[in-house]
Amino acid sequence: MVTLAAFGGVGRLGSAPQDPVEQIVIGGVTPRFAIPECVPRTSDERTQEACRTLTQVLRNDLRFERLFQFVPDSLLAAVPPLDPDKPNFEDWQGIGARMLVVTRAGMAGDELTVEVRVYFVDSGQTMLARRYSGRADNPRVFAHQASDDIMTLTQYQGVARTRLAFASDRDATKDNQSKELYIVDYDGFNPRRVTVNGSLNLLPSGSPDGTSLADVSYRRGTPLIYLARIFEGKSVPNLTGEAQNHQAFAPSFSPDGSQIAFASNRSGNMDIWVAAADGSNPRRLTRTRASDTAPCWSPTGREIAFTSNRTGTPQLWLMDTDGLNVRRLTTVGSWNDGCAWNPARQFSEIAY
Repeated sequence: MVTLAAFGGVGRLGSAPQDPVEQIVIGGVTPRFAIPECVPRTSDERTQEACRTLTQVLRNDLRFERLFQFVPDSLLAAVPPLDPDKPNFEDWQGIGARMLVVTRAGMAGDELTVEVRVYFVDSGQTMLARRYSGRADNPRVFAHQASDDIMTLTQYQGVARTRLAFASDRDATKDNQSKELYIVDYDGFNPRRVTVNGSLNLLPSGSPDGTSLADVSYRRGTPLIYLARIFEGKSVPNLTGEAQNHQAFAPSFSPDGSQIAFASNRSGNMDIWVAAADGSNPRRLTRTRASDTAPCWSPTGREIAFTSNRTGTPQLWLMDTDGLNVRRLTTVGSWNDGCAWNPARQFSEIAY
């Protein structure tokens, strides 16, 4: 089994922001995007390869959002070569493009500079202009940044800079059937191993700022919650301060990152608890004889959904963050578990 958790984002690269002059409204006739090939500033192979990567990843990122239509590649090939300084908008009108995304890249030593402009084809108006510079060893990062910046023109938030945390036995051996934690870009590239303890590590939960990863580990024999500070290379053991022989499961950060919800049997029964993000000041939320576990926060931070078998079989339940106003969510199915809330505040949706 692979357990996934989406979290965080890559820090913004150096950029020259320009406020968009208008927004793309999703609805009615969806505007068609044209994303021609990136234009390299020089003819060297490194710059051309960076341009090829930028074009491919940016197209994939925006397609993944499933909000736009795109001019087919066959029509893009029919347009004369693009002058990134003075696009001929009549060419792009002729193939039905409404939005034109122009990218240009240049290399200086080990630094890559990327320029992105989004034009409204009918008027030639610039809707977005960005310039990024940074290390040249991973041009995918620049494309992800550009995709998320283009998404600011809509009423939706882009996901290209988010990452996935997951547990996997890919590095297990015949003598050590361990599961370690990994993080990877949202599109499956740039995997990185986070834990190296040769034990069973499960149920990762990332902090909203993307700097920390909480998980359940059996490295001391008993399941406890650990916190990995990813960029510091540090680990905090037994984050929630469980006493000997007690267990803790299923950590979940609040939307603002200030608190963590988890399940613990420290009171003699598996209940939902909430503590500060550093594990201090724990407080018990549920007090039944049932097994309550797997909490997940609402995007507003005012409610927590969780799994409970208090009516016989595991079902999803919902309560306020003070433990009051408890109500059952699911009634169909004999085993409902593993809630995940839609992070968009305008949608009250839970996957499980």
